[in-house]
Amino acid sequence: MSSQPAKSILIVEDERIVAKDIQQTLRELGYDAYAIAASADEAIARATEKCPDLVLMDIRIKGNRDGIETAEILQSRFGVPVVYLTAHADEATLDRAKKTQPHGYLLKPVKWAELRSMVEVSIHRHQMEKRLHERERWFEATLESVADAVITYDAQGNVTSMNPVAERLTGISEADAAGRPAREIASTDNLPAVSEAQSRSGVMVFRDNSEQQALQKKLELSDRLASLGAMAAGVAHEVNNPLAVVMANAALSHTELSQLLAEAESGQAPSPATVARLRETIQAVTEIRSSTSRIARIVADLKSFSRPEEATSEQADVKRTVAWAVRATALEVRHRARVSTRIAEVPPVALDETRLGQVLVNLLINAAHAIEIGSADTNEIAIVAKTEAEQVTIEVTDTGSGMPEHVVSRIFEPFFTTKPVGLGTGLGLSICRGIVSSVGGSLQVESTPGQGSTFRVRLPTAATRISIPPPAIPAPDKPRRGRILVIDDEELVLRVMGRILKDHELVCVPNVREALKALNEGPPFDIIFSDLMMPDVTGMDLYDELLRTRADDARRLVFLSGGALTPMVADFLASVPNTHLEKPFQVDGLRTIVQQLLATRTTS
Repeated sequence: MSSQPAKSILIVEDERIVAKDIQQTLRELGYDAYAIAASADEAIARATEKCPDLVLMDIRIKGNRDGIETAEILQSRFGVPVVYLTAHADEATLDRAKKTQPHGYLLKPVKWAELRSMVEVSIHRHQMEKRLHERERWFEATLESVADAVITYDAQGNVTSMNPVAERLTGISEADAAGRPAREIASTDNLPAVSEAQSRSGVMVFRDNSEQQALQKKLELSDRLASLGAMAAGVAHEVNNPLAVVMANAALSHTELSQLLAEAESGQAPSPATVARLRETIQAVTEIRSSTSRIARIVADLKSFSRPEEATSEQADVKRTVAWAVRATALEVRHRARVSTRIAEVPPVALDETRLGQVLVNLLINAAHAIEIGSADTNEIAIVAKTEAEQVTIEVTDTGSGMPEHVVSRIFEPFFTTKPVGLGTGLGLSICRGIVSSVGGSLQVESTPGQGSTFRVRLPTAATRISIPPPAIPAPDKPRRGRILVIDDEELVLRVMGRILKDHELVCVPNVREALKALNEGPPFDIIFSDLMMPDVTGMDLYDELLRTRADDARRLVFLSGGALTPMVADFLASVPNTHLEKPFQVDGLRTIVQQLLATRTTS
């Protein structure tokens, strides 16, 4: 359990019922909504007593100072992030609010999902900003250090001088660089291991960017989670449809099978009606299997999108990733436009599928939001992918409202958004451009008011990789029977594993303590299935203990997981040679793996 204290939130709202409702919701979400203030003076007093991690500020509050003036005071004195609450506001008020650089807006009445998403993103963004600011000040203090790479440039942005460190890092001499654009010399191709720390008064200074890359990954994850919030209704819809089929058919099948069992136990010969009922029940079970597969696919998509770590493969199959992004955004799009795809045979691109998926999801959601709901028959979002020279180009074109030139010129700026107050953080497109640029690609936009927009992603192709499959384990002539231990704290998982592996000598236990007892008291097990994440003692703890005391058993461990891997668990799995299976698993697939492991056990 985390020992970190709950993040504190100050609510400034003079409507007591509204404030209490927000406070209760925040507490249910695990935040310390420690105080409610109805005026500027009360808000300042509460912030003085305890500096909050976030302030939810109503723009219109009682007293001589409104919410905007109060926010300015709190920001200047305590450096706290502010999210405005508003039911309506005129243009002049909104212009004043924008100048305070709030972390966002929430429209009253506040919705639970929007509140949660806004609070999480705002607190996370503020923490990242603080760390980046600290790094910026540190870089500024070392600007003149001879250990840094220093490039100077003129008013046109062309190189005037480079120090020896810059020559060594870029591999370009000062004479060759002189007069060329500084940003070309300082591109990621030339400086893959460093980042620009400062660019001021004609001077660039570079230093190791590993920490900034880590922060960028966290911002990307924050954006993905925000996108998940926007897609939450669609995900619920996509899951609820097959879930309704599962629940109804399971109930009907249970009733039918109970009645058929009673008939069988009474000794009655099966009538044609009974056979028909059996066939119908088998069909219901078939539909259950189909629907659970659909749910599993949806969950797998979400796990892939929300995982904190990048994929191990640094390349993406464009067609597969486009198909996933279209599925993930289907409900957001379907009432606004029809979607068409034209994906040529293109090579893999040099960007992993999670990050490419994030870019495409952002572009599809933005395209959808540019089109009014209810006009799906007359509007289209088209996705085209093709190869151009050494790059793959992916275009997302919509027939929406389009953008004027002054908006197009700022569309990739951080925190700039054209969406209504309370929608969007303005980070999505900025992060997308960062993702694409990080591998040497580009993201551009063309737009005409009233005619729609085209976002064009250009990515370098991935280097060709030859994949050598592992040697196949021959299937045994006849199924082998093994002694198998299953450890899982979920009783229903133990039951279903027992049914699947009923032809083996099976021992099922709910925790590691009983597992160690079974290992010590009985004959050895051929295979040990263990859940990774269990209360008190985990599967990782079991592995460490067995590695210390029973090395042979440690090698026989097969780890089971629900797929929601933390960085620590992912690192653990990458460090051990053991097989890892994600739930849910297919019946035939599990039986095949058992037979393969038993065959290996026999021949080793």
